[in-house]
Amino acid sequence: MKHLMTNEHAVSVTLEYILFSLMFIALFILLQMNFGDMLNGPKDLVIENDFNDIGNMISTLVTDMYLILPENGIIESEYMIPSEVGGESYMINANSVMTDQIFELESASGKKTSVTISGIATAININGTVSSSSTHHRIRYDSRK
Repeated sequence: MKHLMTNEHAVSVTLEYILFSLMFIALFILLQMNFGDMLNGPKDLVIENDFNDIGNMISTLVTDMYLILPENGIIESEYMIPSEVGGESYMINANSVMTDQIFELESASGKKTSVTISGIATAININGTVSSSSTHHRIRYDSRK
């Protein structure tokens, strides 16, 4: 019985198991903490680039409409935008255009991009908000008002 109490072979195997388990758990936790950043970095870049493209498209559409505005009439244009960017819906806000001369695009998670509209807001009143998930997207100008 005395020989069994002084045998240390089982202790080294148990200690080895505990140390390796702790190292793998620590590695797994570190990977999980850093893996989210690896996924969100490219997604944020895609959202920013797509928002710039969509904002520039709308700015160009408003500029084109301004160039062909009738003196006493109505002009209306329908446009298409993707319903999601980076897997998220978004809003296009033009309510602050009169003061800031920009469109704001904001995703559901709060990522924002602003696009200028080249000074046209001083000549015509631009306001409104549209969601990317709505079925029809339309810009309308009535010069009779």
